[in-house]
Amino acid sequence: MFTPPGTPLSTAPSSAPTPWLQTVAPRPAARLRLLCFHPAGAGPHFYRPWAAQLPADIEVSAVNLPGREARYNEPLLGDYTTALSSLYAALRQWLGADRRPYALFGHSMGALLAYGVALTAARLGDPAPERLLLSGVGGPGTEQPKAGRAEWSDAELVADLREMGGTPEEVLGEPELLSLILPVLRADYGVCDSFRATPPTGPLLNCPLTLLGGADDHATPPQLARWAEVTAGPTTQYTFPGGHFYLTQESSDAVLATLAAELRAPARRPG
Repeated sequence: MFTPPGTPLSTAPSSAPTPWLQTVAPRPAARLRLLCFHPAGAGPHFYRPWAAQLPADIEVSAVNLPGREARYNEPLLGDYTTALSSLYAALRQWLGADRRPYALFGHSMGALLAYGVALTAARLGDPAPERLLLSGVGGPGTEQPKAGRAEWSDAELVADLREMGGTPEEVLGEPELLSLILPVLRADYGVCDSFRATPPTGPLLNCPLTLLGGADDHATPPQLARWAEVTAGPTTQYTFPGGHFYLTQESSDAVLATLAAELRAPARRPG
């Protein structure tokens, strides 16, 4: 899950107009732009393999929040509303940069932000995503199984990382690396907790919705299904073998095949 500060997403020049977003491999002729939102404690490097594994007609970009990777010296954001408003202001140019459709994918904390971006676009009348894909977190109104993690001790956070299985053991045993990881993780957990404290309200989305989760994740399939309440569009849901990081571990190939199929499916909209 963790990417060391300063690790570049790609050696290729980014086509993104903002440091808030990095494009793994610019594909100006691609039919669809896929914007990915990383989970808590991670950065855009989390999605680096996807550019090579998804079809060539999909251009993969990833959000890069402050305080990690190339932005490691910038202040962290620990509140959902602040993070979303700052992120959307930075992404708005990208959303309307060309006429190609785009889709949003988010895992865990990233799903909360991807939903917020889709909802903000709808409220402002900006171009809507062709599809919204959410993974690894229950829908609005779902009780957080581990609320309050932003206030946990270092030892509790390390135990949580070990339980979720997304961070190598050699990283968890290295104090210098942990001193870089844990502040980012705390801030990101603050983003998650503040989303739950004030669930977003407003008009329903109209875009098709794809939901993905691990069979052994703390976000259960019924909790994930709660996201269907936020859109008037059709919803599909998939459950894969694995825990919270099913998408980068045992089910990675199946997840990417499912994403490719969903992103190539017709963008059915109400009416």
